[in-house]
Amino acid sequence: MIDTVARVESNELSSSASARVYGLLRLRLDVRTAPRPGQFAMLKPNGCLEPLLRRAMAYYRCEQSGRQTLVDFIYQVLGRGTGALAKLRPGEKVDILGPLGNSFDALEADGREALLVAGGVGSAALFMLAEELRHNQRRVRLFIGGAGERDLCGLEDFEVLLERGNIVTATIDGSHGAKGLVTLPFEEYLHKNREVVVYACGPDAMLHRISQIASTSGVPAQFSLEAPMACGFGICVGCAVAVKADCAEGFVYKKVCTDGPVFRSEELSW
Repeated sequence: MIDTVARVESNELSSSASARVYGLLRLRLDVRTAPRPGQFAMLKPNGCLEPLLRRAMAYYRCEQSGRQTLVDFIYQVLGRGTGALAKLRPGEKVDILGPLGNSFDALEADGREALLVAGGVGSAALFMLAEELRHNQRRVRLFIGGAGERDLCGLEDFEVLLERGNIVTATIDGSHGAKGLVTLPFEEYLHKNREVVVYACGPDAMLHRISQIASTSGVPAQFSLEAPMACGFGICVGCAVAVKADCAEGFVYKKVCTDGPVFRSEELSW
């Protein structure tokens, strides 16, 4: 983990028909760092006093350049923190703390097809995993969903990495791929293919449904959870999530930032 100041290389904004605004932020760090798929960083504009706290962002891409590192983040503009990130211009500085958290277990895909399921900006947590799996000659199929076509974050990058036949899209308005929730084509595929492992990131409702489907089908699943964080390294306990436990309550709390953000489906107490 390093706490440093990075420079903005680029910060591209785009919007969807549903008025959602997304950003693709590229930072240059003057140190070498190698985040693992699923890990995250805490970001905020350098010198920014309001809001005071950093925002948690999953690493989307990472590239070594000599002694420097280029890292990309996809984010949705939702409030003051992400709004401040959206105003950043090339050359400006960003405070970055990371890599933080655990990572996906890519070895579980040995001998199995890896099914990646992404909802909205959840795709950011899965792209480096897809890169690693493809580098190791693993079979990868992506299911990506959103409200509309412009909400399929990172789709163009996945299309470069994966064969088109291995990408399934779903949108609520039917503007791209199947009409409806991405869990529907995912469930249909899983009915016919059981030698798989599932990796997913997206809204809690989507992950809950995927957990039910995976459990019924008897296939392993790993989830990267999204949770509000103040510190990112276990001090504030603001990102607690319930996990199953052998106690009277049937669950205990673990921290998404240090015990996660990646959890196995069967661990979680929905």
